[in-house]
Amino acid sequence: MQILRVINNNVVSCIDDNGHEIVAMGRGLGFGVRAGANLNESLVEKIFRMETQSETDKLKNILRTIPQEQLELCNNIVDFASNMLGRRLSESLYLTLTDHIAFAIERFRQGMMFQNALLTEVRLFYPQEYAVGRYALDLIRSEMNMLFPDDEAASIALHLVNAEYDNSLSEIMRITEALHDILALLESKEGLHLLPGTLSYDELIIHIKFLALRTFSKRENPSQKDPQFNAFIRQLFPVEYACAEDVARYLGSKSSCPLSEEDKAYLALHLHRAGLDHT
Repeated sequence: MQILRVINNNVVSCIDDNGHEIVAMGRGLGFGVRAGANLNESLVEKIFRMETQSETDKLKNILRTIPQEQLELCNNIVDFASNMLGRRLSESLYLTLTDHIAFAIERFRQGMMFQNALLTEVRLFYPQEYAVGRYALDLIRSEMNMLFPDDEAASIALHLVNAEYDNSLSEIMRITEALHDILALLESKEGLHLLPGTLSYDELIIHIKFLALRTFSKRENPSQKDPQFNAFIRQLFPVEYACAEDVARYLGSKSSCPLSEEDKAYLALHLHRAGLDHT
């Protein structure tokens, strides 16, 4: 690959075999080389292929302006997240997370710390992503001697969720706010009691999370429709089904994507298994 531009001693932009601009990172990769030279691929540690030229330009600017120790710290966090979550993460994560952490560090130095209103919901609905956020805060504390509150771990977690599901960050925040409202709705039902700490409760939380993600993404339920199953669940668990209908109305109003009868039936079944008690 041919080097287009040397961004710094450790980062260069290149043209790949398909004629697309990429960004390559590695210790000493740009030291003593000029545009037009061949890339020393033995020094390459990471290659970024962004989806748009705009994202590529933003990444180059970040890599040019942010201190090397912060870049390495963010690279460590992204690698840890990829291994722990076991999912394909959007290439844009390095861009958005590096920019976010750099801004958080600057705010810390200026004494400006913000609360994350979604901290409780992030802990509950995205426990793995939140664990990565906690890892990131531990790393920042050990390497930069900065102690961030748990709110920042939640903010990092939301960036990870964004990278996992290809939703915009604002959309992920809307979904997380909706999850908060759904739990509040269920907890407000007189005579109904969820049983946190059980496996069935955890499965309910996961089901509601992916139901919301799918609904806000305007994706229909791919399962085959079974009217007999839906009618059976409605008859067998009328209280749970009524709760599921309330959740469906709420999600439909927020996402403009109605839930199917089968969605309501499966949600009612999860609610029953999670320990709702209507005696």
